[in-house]
Amino acid sequence: MLEIAANPIDQAESTTLENGLRVVSATMPNTQAVSYAVLINAGSRFESSAQAGISHFIEHLVFKGTRRWPTPRAISEQIEGVGGVLNASTGKELVTYWCKVPAPRFEKGSSVISSLVTEHLIPAEDVDRERSVILEEIDMYYDDPHSMTDLLSERITYPDHPMGRDIIGSRETLNSIERDDLLDFISKQYEPRSTVVAIAGKPSHAEAVAMAEREFGSWASDRAPAQREYSDGRTTGQALHVEERATEQANMLLTMPAPAQNDPDRFALSLLNAALGQGMSSRLFQRIREQMGLAYAVYAYWHPSSDQGHFGVYAGVSPDKAVSALEAIKSELGLALGGLDPDELERAREFVRGRLILGTEDTRGVLAWIGRQTALYDRVLPLSEAVAQIDAVTSEDVVRVAERVLDPANFRLAVLGPFADAGPFEAALSN
Repeated sequence: MLEIAANPIDQAESTTLENGLRVVSATMPNTQAVSYAVLINAGSRFESSAQAGISHFIEHLVFKGTRRWPTPRAISEQIEGVGGVLNASTGKELVTYWCKVPAPRFEKGSSVISSLVTEHLIPAEDVDRERSVILEEIDMYYDDPHSMTDLLSERITYPDHPMGRDIIGSRETLNSIERDDLLDFISKQYEPRSTVVAIAGKPSHAEAVAMAEREFGSWASDRAPAQREYSDGRTTGQALHVEERATEQANMLLTMPAPAQNDPDRFALSLLNAALGQGMSSRLFQRIREQMGLAYAVYAYWHPSSDQGHFGVYAGVSPDKAVSALEAIKSELGLALGGLDPDELERAREFVRGRLILGTEDTRGVLAWIGRQTALYDRVLPLSEAVAQIDAVTSEDVVRVAERVLDPANFRLAVLGPFADAGPFEAALSN
C-alpha cells in the first residue's frame, strides 16, 4: 500500500452561507496561485427537449457584459490584465465559471466570476449575435468526424434521454430560444442553494468564506430551488448507427452501460479501464495498433455522471479495416472477462494511483476535485481515501465489474465513415 504525503484535498473545508450557497476550499500554502470556480447545478440534462442548448447559450451570453463590466473586453481585461486565465464550461450536470489568478489578485478573480453569475446583463442585441456564433460552433463540431462520432454515440447510448442530447443543442432549438426563455431559465436554475463556490490555492478557508460572503452573501432567490429530474437513460440491448460520410478514416465508438461516479465498483472499473485502453502499454493499444496495425488511435474510457455512466472504446481506422478492428476489439473485451493477472493488476493499480496523484498536484486539479464532488454529492472524498480504495481492489473485483459492464448484449456502436451499407457492422456486432 502506497503512503501519500499530506495533501490539500484531505484538509478541504466547507461552509454553507445563510442563503444556502456552499463554499469549499483547499488551502495550498506553498503556491502563489489561486483557482476559483462557481459551479451551478444547471447542466444540459435539466433542459427540456425544446430548449436543448439553453444552458450553453447562457454560458456564452454572460460574458457579453455585467453591471460592473459591461463589455466582453472589460471582463477579460480584469483577469488577463493580471496574467490570469478566465473560462467557463457547460456539462450534462454542471455549469462552471472559473479563473486562475496570482494569489494577491484573489479578490479580482472572485469579483469577476461573481459578477458573471449574478450581474449579467444579457442585452437583447447580443442574443441573436451570439446565437450565430453558437450555430457556427455547431457546424464546427458536426464537421469534425471525431466530435460527430461522440455525439452519435451518446444518442444511441442514452436514447430519447437528456443525457443523450447534445450539450450545445441543435439548429432547431437554438433558433427557437428567445431572450425571455434565457431569463426564465436563469431565474429557475441560477440560485444560491444550487451553487458551490470552490477555491484552491493560497487563501485560507476563512479568507475564502469571507470573500464568498462579500460577493454572494446578498444573493437570494424568492422561489424554491428548481426540481431536477434524475432518470436513468441506460437501456439494455444492442444498437447500431452508421453515418455515411466521405472521410479518409472510419471513426468508431463502441459503448455500453456502466456504473455511476460513486458506485462501489468505481475503482475496480478504473483499473479495468486502465489495463484495457489507457496508454501505450494497454491491451487494446498493444493488440489493435502494435500487433495488428489496424489503427493509429485506440483507447478505452469510462464516462460517469452522478447517477449513471457508460464505458467506451474508440478507434480511428482505415475504412477497409473497420470491421476487422471491431472484431478484434470485441475479442479483447471478451478476454478481459477473465480478469487481470497479478502483474497486470499491479501495473493498472500503479497507473490509476499515479494519474490520480499527478492530476491533483496543482490548483486547477484540486479545484476540480473539491468543486465537482461538493456540487454533486455534498462531500469531498479525501485523496488518501481514494488511494486506499484503489489499493484495496482485488482480482475478483475486476472480474465482477468486467462481467457487469462488458456484456455484448448491450454493446452500442456508432460509426462514421464512407459506408453505405451497415450490414457488415451489424453482423460483427451481433456475432
